[in-house]
Amino acid sequence: MSTTATEIATWMTDIITTEHKVTQTDMVDAIEAKFGPEWTYVNDNGHASIDRAVLREFRKAHRGGVKWDREDRAWYVDDTAAAEGTDSETTEN
Repeated sequence: MSTTATEIATWMTDIITTEHKVTQTDMVDAIEAKFGPEWTYVNDNGHASIDRAVLREFRKAHRGGVKWDREDRAWYVDDTAAAEGTDSETTEN
């Protein structure tokens, strides 16, 4: 059975949700290790990147739940919305 872009995108979403923040470089390395180098490439700026088909599926998979920090070149989960509904006195930081 061969891996699909959708499967990788779902896996990416799970990893970012668990880790809360993952850099593009770390994600590329992880995809290459787990799924193979055919899912990555070097973009015009010389950065290791994820196959465009995977990124299209990734946008569908996370449905806005994962944000991109262009400066850090990293994806992250914005926990602000969830935290706003909690009582700050009972939440440990």
